[in-house]
Amino acid sequence: MCQQIHYTAAQPNTTMSSGTELELHAKEKIFGKHSVRGVFIARPQEIDSVLLAGKEDYHGDIIELAAKHNIPYEFTTWPNFKQQGEFTEDDKHQGVLAFVRPRRIYNEDDFDELQDAKCVLMLDQITNPQNFATIIRSAAFFGADAIMFMKNRAVDISPTVTRYAVGGAEFVKFFQITNVSQSLEDLKRMGFWTYGFDERGSDPLNQCNFAEKSVLVVGAEGQGLRKKTKSYCDFLVSITGGVNGVESLNAGTATSIALYEFFRAKAAQ
Repeated sequence: MCQQIHYTAAQPNTTMSSGTELELHAKEKIFGKHSVRGVFIARPQEIDSVLLAGKEDYHGDIIELAAKHNIPYEFTTWPNFKQQGEFTEDDKHQGVLAFVRPRRIYNEDDFDELQDAKCVLMLDQITNPQNFATIIRSAAFFGADAIMFMKNRAVDISPTVTRYAVGGAEFVKFFQITNVSQSLEDLKRMGFWTYGFDERGSDPLNQCNFAEKSVLVVGAEGQGLRKKTKSYCDFLVSITGGVNGVESLNAGTATSIALYEFFRAKAAQ
């Protein structure tokens, strides 16, 4: 048993200078209605401009938000829109693209930002963008304080990931770290207890008594947690279930279940 031993409205522009184009290339590109709406909610002061394509009535909510926060927006042709966003045919942009100052990504020198944190996610070599996005959205939905992901051999925050996260990336802090084991050790010194999720873990999730300050450690697709990472976990936790041929869950699904149970258990205490 897991037992702790503790927005005047801006007028739409119709042209864009080459200088402005160069500036916009240095911005973070957020696309898709829900993702752009999330930026307006969380950090509207960091939006430089919004580019739209399609019918004006379809974008009424985005135009209203831009007017509220005095953010310039413009309509453009579909070819130019796709060029500015560097979109592929698979990108579900919905004709909405915001150019935003790059979000802050913290690192190991910023762990003091977590002094009051209760729930941190540590990702051990997660490489699949959709799994990463699912984890981000779940973390935002349930209220996790931070997500830590690796600098190397792992997926990074990208326009595609933020789109898949459907706005969730605006409501959680991100830490990019070099060494998972060292970061876990540092967090332990701050009073965190660490829970590694492993299909062969000896502690069932539904029996875990999570600590007041907890780190949930999630492994890569396929291989799971690395052996060294496991050795830095106070508990190895399994999610009950599985049948022959379907013995485990992908990282995104497993993390969502773990977060649900963590916050359910905390609410019941």
